[in-house]
Amino acid sequence: MIPSGIDLSGMLKPIRDDILHIDIPIQHELKNISLYLFKGEYPALIDAGPYHPLLHDLLTAALRYAGIGELAFIYLTHSHMDHCGLAARLSAAFGARVAAHRYERPRIEGAGERMQEEYGCYSSMSRTMGFPVDVAQLVFDLASAWKKLSEPCRLDVRLGGGETVKAGGRELEVIHTPGHTAGHVCYYLREEGLLFSGDHLMRSITPNPELYCPPWRGHVTGLPQFLESLRLLAGYDISAAYPGHGRAIRKVQRRIELNLAHHQSRLDKTREAVEKGCRTVWEVALRLFPQVRGKPPDVDHFLALKEALGHLLILEEQGAVKRADEGELWMYVPR
Repeated sequence: MIPSGIDLSGMLKPIRDDILHIDIPIQHELKNISLYLFKGEYPALIDAGPYHPLLHDLLTAALRYAGIGELAFIYLTHSHMDHCGLAARLSAAFGARVAAHRYERPRIEGAGERMQEEYGCYSSMSRTMGFPVDVAQLVFDLASAWKKLSEPCRLDVRLGGGETVKAGGRELEVIHTPGHTAGHVCYYLREEGLLFSGDHLMRSITPNPELYCPPWRGHVTGLPQFLESLRLLAGYDISAAYPGHGRAIRKVQRRIELNLAHHQSRLDKTREAVEKGCRTVWEVALRLFPQVRGKPPDVDHFLALKEALGHLLILEEQGAVKRADEGELWMYVPR
C-alpha cells in the first residue's frame, strides 16, 4: 500500500530519455536514497534500497509508473543494507537477475545473519581499540536492528571488475572501487562520461572505510584501498557522477581531489593526536571527532572509531607512529 500524497512522477527524475533517477527521501542525515533505472532492451536498476514493506510497495509502483513490467538486471554497487536490502523482493517481482562483485556475496546472500556475525566480531575487536565496553554494547545493540532492513538474496551474476554489462540499451563498465566495502563497484557509461558511484563518491561527505573483522587478505581497514580507488577514478573522463545518496556531482575531479586532501589533513591530525598523548584508537577518535563526546551512544561512535583506526594504520605503515601494546589493548606512540 502506497502512502497517500506520494507523487510518483516527482520521484522519477530524467537523467537522459532512457535513464531515470529514482529519488527516495528518507528521514536521515543522508537525506535520500538514489536508485537509477535504465529503460530499453535490457531494463536494469542500479541498487535496490533497504527492505521495508512500504518502500517495496512504493518502488514497485514507481517502476510500474515508469512503464517497467520486468527487469533484466539489478546491479548492486555494494552489500550495505540501504543498497541491497530489497533486491530479493524486487528480483522476484520483476524477474531480474541480481549482480554484484563476488566479494559482496556473503553479505548479500547471508543478509541479517551475516550482519549479526560481523557485529559480534566488531564488539570483540572494539576492546583492543579502547572502545568503552558500555558504549560498545549500546552501539551494537542499536545497530543490530538494521539486520531487519535486509533480506537474503541470491547473487546470480558475480562481477570481478573490468567487464561490461548491459543496462537498458546501454553498456556499463564495471569499475572495482574497494574501500567502503571490499567489493564496492561503480558503473561507468563511457560514451557520455557518466559514473554511477554508489557510496564511493558523494557530493558532501566522504564515505566511511570498511572495518574488516576478521582481517581480510591482510587488511584490517579499507581506508588505503579507498584512497587507491579514488586515484583510480581520477584517470577516467567523468562529466558527472550519480551517487547512492545526495545530489549529482558535476565537478568530479575536483571532488576526488577534495576527498584526497581531506584524508591527508586527517592523517596530519591523527599524527598530531598521538604526539599530544592520545594512545588508544578511541582516544584518537575522540580528538578527531569531539562531537561524539557526551553524545548518547549511536552508530556515529563506531564510525569515528573506524576512521581513527584507518588513519592510525596508514601512519603505522608509513613509519610515523608505532604500536606499543599493553596486553590486548592497542597503544600508539610517536616513532
